[in-house]
Formats: sequence, C-alpha cells, structure tokens
Amino acid sequence: MLSQHPEVESQLHAELDSVLAGRAPNQDDLAQLPYTRMVLEESMRLYPPAWFISRNAIQADEIAGYHIPAKSLIWVSPYTMHRHPALWENPEVFDPERFTPERSSDRPRYAYFPFGGGPHLCIGNTFAMMEAHLALAMLAQQYQLRLVPGHPVEPVALITLAPRHGLRMTLHRR
Repeated sequence: MLSQHPEVESQLHAELDSVLAGRAPNQDDLAQLPYTRMVLEESMRLYPPAWFISRNAIQADEIAGYHIPAKSLIWVSPYTMHRHPALWENPEVFDPERFTPERSSDRPRYAYFPFGGGPHLCIGNTFAMMEAHLALAMLAQQYQLRLVPGHPVEPVALITLAPRHGLRMTLHRR
C-alpha cells in the first residue's frame, strides 16, 4: 500500500525520522509512532489476515430479522465488513487517518475486527501488532519498497487472505 500511496509513505517517513532518528525502534517507541500503527491498521482493514471467521450459534437467535437456529454455523467476513459503506466512508480508499482517535471514537465496536473478537479474540493479536509495528518502523526508516511495474496485485481467499501472484517488490535504500 505504501508503494501505491507516496503521500502516506512520506508522512510515515517523517514520523519515523522524527522519533527514531535512524536508530532501531524498541517497544518503548511504539507509543510515539501512532501514524505507523494507523498505517498497519488501515492495511489490515483492507487486507485482514483472516478474511472470514466461523462461529457456532449456541442458541437460537435473530440477527437483522433473520432467524438463526441453535447450533447453526455462522460465517462472518472481516474483509466484507471492513469495506462496508455503511461503516466506512470511501471504504476502498487507503486512508490511515481513519484510525485517528477522533475518527475511531464513534465507530461501531465490531466494524473493525482483523483478529476476531469477543471471547474468541486471537490470543496473539497484541503480540502480532507489536511485532508488525516494530517491523514496519525498522524497515520503513531504512528502505522503500516498490511494486514491480505491471505486477498484478490480486487477493486470493484461501484459509488466509494472500496475494495470488505474490508481491514482487524492489528494495531501495532511503
């Protein structure tokens, strides 16, 4: 996404340069890198690792006027919900700013759930986000990745969401 949105990449680099000044990031730096986290959150909104989640209804219920029998298998799609126009303004646009505290405050609780939610929330979600935050900070302050011209980017829904043809990128030192 950064290779396709230079204005976002520029803002990310400005934050990294200001906070890290070329040194390796550590866990204590994460609170000072909010834009870096917003870039991650927005990337995961558009391309959540798990594009669908299944649950079993433990009892009969009704959802939006639809009767759900007990023991029914329910499928929920973060990929679909994260792009629903009733929940997201310009849902197909890459916009990390939608994750500012001001714009996030009125968002419905499960409009964004890349790691699931409730009692079945992914146990590794906090570690995964910390690891991704640190990795992005470390890589983006040293390099720019550019999509190889003409390489198709097409998601394929397997068990997880993945790029059908991989992501062919070139690495450029900043």
